[in-house]
Amino acid sequence: MFFKRTTLQHVLPSTEDEKKSKEVATVTKKSNRQVEHILSHSPLYQFKRDVLSLVAKMNQGVAITDCEMLKKQTMFVQSQLLHSLTNDPSMPGSFKIMLMEYHAKSVRATLVDRRGEHSRDESDH
Repeated sequence: MFFKRTTLQHVLPSTEDEKKSKEVATVTKKSNRQVEHILSHSPLYQFKRDVLSLVAKMNQGVAITDCEMLKKQTMFVQSQLLHSLTNDPSMPGSFKIMLMEYHAKSVRATLVDRRGEHSRDESDH
């Protein structure tokens, strides 16, 4: 045999290393589950997921290369869902306010993005 027993001990991972790697994997799985749990109970996450799901269904089977079109569709669907939720008497007022603030941030971000695109386009000419 070419290797002595002591040499093999250095080549093979120790049981302590195996235990540590299993612990790291367990911690990662637990943190992924915690994140999924937090997201599943987040109303803003659910709202955004619903908006993106509807936009994806609208465009299913359609090849779209224009991101601006997707932004417009997303904002349209988001505003329509927001409108229906704010007019729903069963929705708590605090939830409506939170959604309206979220929508306002989305609109502002879209406007800033568009203004940035326009100013870049003008500087190229």
